[in-house]
Amino acid sequence: MASEEVRPDERRLHTRRSLRGASHLQFASHPAVETRTVDVSASGLGIIAPINPSTGMACNIRFLLPVEPERNVTISATALVTHSVFTQAERGFKVGLMFTDLSPQTLGLLMRYVNR
Repeated sequence: MASEEVRPDERRLHTRRSLRGASHLQFASHPAVETRTVDVSASGLGIIAPINPSTGMACNIRFLLPVEPERNVTISATALVTHSVFTQAERGFKVGLMFTDLSPQTLGLLMRYVNR
């Protein structure tokens, strides 16, 4: 196994919750790409992207997380691509991201969202 690959047992281990909205994915030295969120957990995010990133690539992801009925918080996080598979139904690549360096505050917001 190449060192940049993410093993299947390293994929999200936490409960997921649906999260539909706009997001922005950025790889080093490249402009951000608009993506759509699918679901989120305390350890990662599922998105639909117009590009097919390689497994193990490091990236930054930015998305809105609803914290109250009328208030959203922008989450910016670093992550690794765990998988990327084309899906005709979504007209793009279903990409799994595993967060790599969340602040305790961001982790708390994600856990509250997923568990409510």
